[in-house]
Amino acid sequence: MDKKKIIGIIFFVLIIIIGLFIKFNPFKAGKDGIKSSSVKYISLPEPLKITGASGYKLDKINLDGEMVPCIKIPLVTWGGYASLIAANDGLKPSKNSLFYKYGKFAVELIREEDPGVHLQGFANGDYPIIWSTMDMVPLLYDALKNDKRVIPQVFGVFDWSYGGDGIIVRGNIKNPKELKGKTIVTSSNSPSNFFLLWLLSQSDIKPSEVTIKYVADAVIAKDAFIKDNKNDACVTWSPFIYELTDPGSKSYAEGSRLLITSRDANQLIADCYLARLDFIKEQPDFINNFSRAMMEGYDLFLSNKEAVYSHIAGLFKLPDGAKEASLMLGDVHLANFPENLMFFDLENSISAYKIFFLSQEYYKNLGTISGSADYSAEAVINKKPLEFLKSKGLFANQTNIIKNSFNKQGSFDIADLESSRIVLTEDIQIHFDSQQISFDLNKSAEEILTNKRLLSKVAEQMNILGTTVVKLIGHLDTSKTEEFKAKGMQYYIEASAQAKLISKKRAEFVKDVLVKYYKCDPDRILTEGKGWDLPVDPVNQDKNRRVEVKFFSFE
Repeated sequence: MDKKKIIGIIFFVLIIIIGLFIKFNPFKAGKDGIKSSSVKYISLPEPLKITGASGYKLDKINLDGEMVPCIKIPLVTWGGYASLIAANDGLKPSKNSLFYKYGKFAVELIREEDPGVHLQGFANGDYPIIWSTMDMVPLLYDALKNDKRVIPQVFGVFDWSYGGDGIIVRGNIKNPKELKGKTIVTSSNSPSNFFLLWLLSQSDIKPSEVTIKYVADAVIAKDAFIKDNKNDACVTWSPFIYELTDPGSKSYAEGSRLLITSRDANQLIADCYLARLDFIKEQPDFINNFSRAMMEGYDLFLSNKEAVYSHIAGLFKLPDGAKEASLMLGDVHLANFPENLMFFDLENSISAYKIFFLSQEYYKNLGTISGSADYSAEAVINKKPLEFLKSKGLFANQTNIIKNSFNKQGSFDIADLESSRIVLTEDIQIHFDSQQISFDLNKSAEEILTNKRLLSKVAEQMNILGTTVVKLIGHLDTSKTEEFKAKGMQYYIEASAQAKLISKKRAEFVKDVLVKYYKCDPDRILTEGKGWDLPVDPVNQDKNRRVEVKFFSFE
């Protein structure tokens, strides 16, 4: 046979073999990034890590003949970005976007399912603004805290999960308490993990009383549940919760059902947008205009839903297109301006502060962050952009729809936590009646007059120590800690988080008095709640009920 013909035949056969291998390769990852032969599980989530950090990048692009700054924002498969997409008039940079209208900058939305890539890009400066859930912020702060430039600043809410996150179980599990002793697969370092820890706590089940198998993301958790019947439950989100439970879906897991969704705790999982600290400090106009566009994007979505559904379907390659996108939007509550204000209000029973404190305690107990970690919510919550919009009197037409709709099961009343007064350290005591977080300055009771004299002293010190900031640190007595521990570690964790919130509220009241009545500079006063964490006397609870005043120098 001719040598050229032999070479041609061999080449043809190789082409066929390569083609068959590509089509049927058992080792390749599917569209969701999971190998068909196995799933990699870990027993405990590892702390989030970054490899270095650098300044943010604000590259310019040619937008219809004009050079404008452009940022890319990475997104995972989720419907809650509808206001962002509406504000941007789609996915690509556009002069029709509200970001260009108000800030003369462009936004490009990209799909990236790995939050680890988001975080590294955030640290590198490629993504100066990213998405996260509020419950994840302690983990982000833990990974980024060593470089002040990249400290995350939460400055707005996309949405709350309103049924979009769920726990799927096999048919033999009828209620949450039956999860005890079962095997659950969930994504590590994610809102899925937080949701699971919350449900276990509500069901009085310790994490050690179930087998939790962690995977990289919620998509893999869904696939692992399908492939391995030994996984009794999985935690994932929309649209995957429907694919698993719909008999007509290719991903249907026979006998599966939804045990619970975030509709039952509809302000627990809040999808937020956050910026790097250096970006938010150096680009305040950019951030203010971004916030304004987001709030107006809420109204734009309501007036043109179909276009947004199409963009969502295109970005995430949804099999059922815009119809599937509309179903995803049925599982979120988009946050408007008054709802954003509510979320960042300390008085709100399920505020950003409460979620931060609660999730931090869960992660400390789990070992994802150090048990000695004590991160302040003030380090990551930035209300200035919302306060700027409020000062302009914008969005008066929007109303708070979700207010007071949280399922408050498991919340704690102040009466459960303490029963006496709170004091200022050393020779300063500010009196609070039992179970109160404020007092009436207009009353003439001796305790109130003493409080006013002492507050005047603090204000005078602030005036004298002009190069300082003041930190008000609230503490509670520890008389009931053993009682809470006796009810179970998860019960104690939630009570501890609430104790921090209450101690912070008392510190906030002292700040409010100093600002309103003594004309102190609010920017020089920081507040923090330590709850029960730092008692100074194990016997005399009067010494533990206190607010400490600390002065820190600017220089």
